[in-house]
Amino acid sequence: MPPYISPEITDAIISAVALDDYDTRLRSHTLAMCALVCRAWLPRSRAKLFEDIHINNSRTYNLLVDRVVHSETMSLYLAPVNSLHLDPQLTSDQRSEAFLRTRRSSLSS
Repeated sequence: MPPYISPEITDAIISAVALDDYDTRLRSHTLAMCALVCRAWLPRSRAKLFEDIHINNSRTYNLLVDRVVHSETMSLYLAPVNSLHLDPQLTSDQRSEAFLRTRRSSLSS
């Protein structure tokens, strides 16, 4: 029988990674790697990954919308979102352009 770690312990490990207050990119990368460890780690890792969403540019926004919002399985992970951060460097024109591009692609689908 392969080694087994109880879900409570793996959840505690993933939650500890999510609590660390270090660089957002590094935290996101670590949580994404946790999701790849094994199938049992995937749901908790994704849930923690989407607790705080940071939109740094229109590419990030488009990826979020295309791969998460429009996905039946991934959109479920948006329910526990605690915060959504938009980079202040993004102009309102860039935000509007990204939003309109997403709306056009969803209407044509």
